[in-house]
Amino acid sequence: MNQKQYEYIVIGTGPGGAPVALELARAGKKVLMLERGAYHKHFIGFPLGMRLSERFFMFNRSKEGVVMERGLTVGGSSMIYQGNVFDPTEKFIKKMGIDFRTETDEIKKEIGVKTLPPEFYNRNGNTGFQRMMKAAEDMGAHFEEQEKFVDPEKCKLGCDWCMLGCPRDAKWTTRRYVDKAVEEYGAELRVSSPVHRLVFDDTGKKVLGVEMKTGEKIFGDTIILAAGGIGSPGILLRSGVNYAGKRFFMDPMTILFALSKDPKGGQWGEQTFSHAIETFADSDGFMIGNNGAWGTWCVMNMIRPKVMRENWYKLPWVKRGMGLFVKLAEDDKGEIYPNERTSKPMTPSDEKRMQKGVDVAREILIRARAKENSISELRWAGGHPGGTIEIGKYVQRDFRSEFENLYVCDASVFPVSPGAPPSLSIMGMSRLLSKFLLGKVQPEDRFVRDSNFKKKGLLKPLKK
Repeated sequence: MNQKQYEYIVIGTGPGGAPVALELARAGKKVLMLERGAYHKHFIGFPLGMRLSERFFMFNRSKEGVVMERGLTVGGSSMIYQGNVFDPTEKFIKKMGIDFRTETDEIKKEIGVKTLPPEFYNRNGNTGFQRMMKAAEDMGAHFEEQEKFVDPEKCKLGCDWCMLGCPRDAKWTTRRYVDKAVEEYGAELRVSSPVHRLVFDDTGKKVLGVEMKTGEKIFGDTIILAAGGIGSPGILLRSGVNYAGKRFFMDPMTILFALSKDPKGGQWGEQTFSHAIETFADSDGFMIGNNGAWGTWCVMNMIRPKVMRENWYKLPWVKRGMGLFVKLAEDDKGEIYPNERTSKPMTPSDEKRMQKGVDVAREILIRARAKENSISELRWAGGHPGGTIEIGKYVQRDFRSEFENLYVCDASVFPVSPGAPPSLSIMGMSRLLSKFLLGKVQPEDRFVRDSNFKKKGLLKPLKK
């Protein structure tokens, strides 16, 4: 008796899962999407949107205390991202060994990404950010406008709570793909349905389906693992695949907050990450972005007691708040455990490069008339876990795993940190995977010829 119920089971509804699920459902395939989190529809945004993140974001930490944001809801981490759009670089594509830039261009055109108009970062007559831009220019750096998955016509000026979900639906998320797959093409969605492990045949070489945390087994012809840089290796580890999760990165940040010397010198009501300095990305692996005053003050008072003590008293003057962050493409040292807890030590190189970025950011703030004795820092918080099942080593360039019927498509396959928001790249990979599965594109046609890869196949044989 054939127990298989679905042609495709997609684990995860974020940037890795939703695009491939939509395209397969559009093609008439029988698709089941499994989402660990709930479909949160109400009370998103500030403050209750914190429940979209694992452990309310504040308490989700590595054993070393590194804070990690991870979305557990329909739409995954796209529900809690800042909505920034970064095209995959030529360097990153070569490291991946597969070119999905056609797909990222398609997605950008569909969504209609754009930069934000000036009223989102020149608000209420405040001059703080203009001063920061001038200070950076004087230092030989440059704040560049950032493309966003945000519709400025729907976005509420002064909100700046993208990372808690968007109650106005101004920020594009992969929920739109999930809803379309279900409502228009008949895909099935099960929420609050954590996958415990994969189900193998007697040989241990072929995946037959999944076993839920409840013990229920669901069978499918093809399984697509897209539970994210922590969730995917966690499922593999619980399935006995012991090489998963032995390395990872997560683009840690240091957030800086200060008070302006001038009443109108802050960033009150301004949009976070509307601009970024990318001058140091190639040389030192970090970028610097702008932060709105209110959201930055709140984050500084939620995560670490020491930082809280340095910042709570600033509330009466928060409209003078000035914020920057430094985001680092760190080394891939770390580990994921079967229970999805993590270890994330920072290397001496990470510490050195982060300190350089912080020094640059502090100098920008001081030149922009921040009170030097008001500058405080929140170190080592991030939200881009990846690299835990790297492509070219454990996963083939067409996203096939060593196990028959199993594909992996999310940030866990990244061989290196992109050092920038990865959502567009992951969505491009996911759409390309759908084209492979539907026979619309042959994988070899997208392989990138690079010295790190053989002409066909992998960097080295798949490890067990």
